[in-house]
Amino acid sequence: MVSRNKSGPKRTKKSSPKRRTKKSYSSAQKLKNITFQDKLALYLNDALSVENAAIERLKSRIRQTRLQDSKVQLQHHLEETREQQNRLKQLISTLGGKPTADKGHLPIPSSSKSIENSLKKRMTDAEVELRGAKEDAILESAEIVLYDTLIQLAQKASTVVGGDAIPILTQNLDEERAMMDWIKANTPILITQLWPDIAASVVGTEVREATSYAEAGEGKEEQGVSTISDTTSEVL
Repeated sequence: MVSRNKSGPKRTKKSSPKRRTKKSYSSAQKLKNITFQDKLALYLNDALSVENAAIERLKSRIRQTRLQDSKVQLQHHLEETREQQNRLKQLISTLGGKPTADKGHLPIPSSSKSIENSLKKRMTDAEVELRGAKEDAILESAEIVLYDTLIQLAQKASTVVGGDAIPILTQNLDEERAMMDWIKANTPILITQLWPDIAASVVGTEVREATSYAEAGEGKEEQGVSTISDTTSEVL
């Protein structure tokens, strides 16, 4: 005779909602050993690590670009970023924290290895410049989101830690937005300057415009393209 298993399929035990809730509550309790001051200082250090890295990148971009108006604007924003860095350090110290010297990872997108290798083989100096400008815009967008989020968190915590951080973070945010506005306004001009060299690198393309990337960099200053500092002086 063949014995039959009457027990049927095995049932898996499911943890009760009560247990999950208790575990979740327990995890939350373990995290409560940090004060609002410590938490906000941690958020600010996160922003500071981004600015630390941004300063190094701005220095590199200033060395790399041959367009005079871009060089001037990047230098202006480098000075602003150093001020932002100092403001964050002061805020962190006021909250009892220690300002970090670490450099964060900047959110610059990257292509696949095969695409990147193909691009490197075929990119002109003008295209390298264009890529740098595109990455400038991406980083400014990320910093705008970073400071906007920080301001909202600081507003929520202001009943406990006070609102001293809010105007300082707002100043940083305004400077990042101003830089982003400049990038948007000057992108069409930038592409017009770089296009002759880009077009000249394509087989069978006749470039009617004589202006080269290097010549555009020298002549651009004469066209009177305004920087943020110029615009600001007009407003004031």
